[in-house]
Amino acid sequence: MRKRNIVGLFTLALIMSFGVVIGSARSATVTIRVEGMNCGGCASSVEKKLKATEGVEEVRVSFPKKEAWVKYNDQKISVARLREVINSTGFKAVEEKPDSE
Repeated sequence: MRKRNIVGLFTLALIMSFGVVIGSARSATVTIRVEGMNCGGCASSVEKKLKATEGVEEVRVSFPKKEAWVKYNDQKISVARLREVINSTGFKAVEEKPDSE
């Protein structure tokens, strides 16, 4: 009985340690202002390029709002790299300046 409990505890500890490793990837979201889009096709081009980028999990690009909402793995890609991807499509990712206090 005691051996069985030890094996069970060991198995549980092993499963939990894998959960920590698997769960260590973090998702983050960012909204980036995009200038130069003139139509829904422009938004589709930006969206397609972002979706094809490693580390990007979900994307929504809005032509009317002139913005891209991106859910990404912050261990694989940075916001700076997301801006580069947008800029590579011929549109301009605008870096928001923080409000002065």
